[in-house]
Amino acid sequence: MEFEAFDSLEEMMARLNEQSLRADAQVRPWQANIKTGDYFRRSSGYGFDIYGEVLPEEEPREPHLRHYRFCHCYSVACPEGEMGDVHVSTIETLLTNSEFTDAQEQGWCE
Repeated sequence: MEFEAFDSLEEMMARLNEQSLRADAQVRPWQANIKTGDYFRRSSGYGFDIYGEVLPEEEPREPHLRHYRFCHCYSVACPEGEMGDVHVSTIETLLTNSEFTDAQEQGWCE
């Protein structure tokens, strides 16, 4: 886990904006088209995969958040899952419903 300290809220917000722009520049066309109901796999960065389902959102995203999706994600570290935003540039592959269910049945692929 990385930790970064800031001297001000403005400095922190500038860094978040910089990172968001960098991530947006990495989005491939297929990732930009990820939508509600899609299943996916991404790396945790800690030696295990994270499996997710894109959930519906009640309101449209603001333009600067267009590459974030609200998801329910699961892994061996969190088999019951948790909800949160995922930037599409971190999604490595889309899964079929069957592939997603298989990962679930295998305990999220321990």
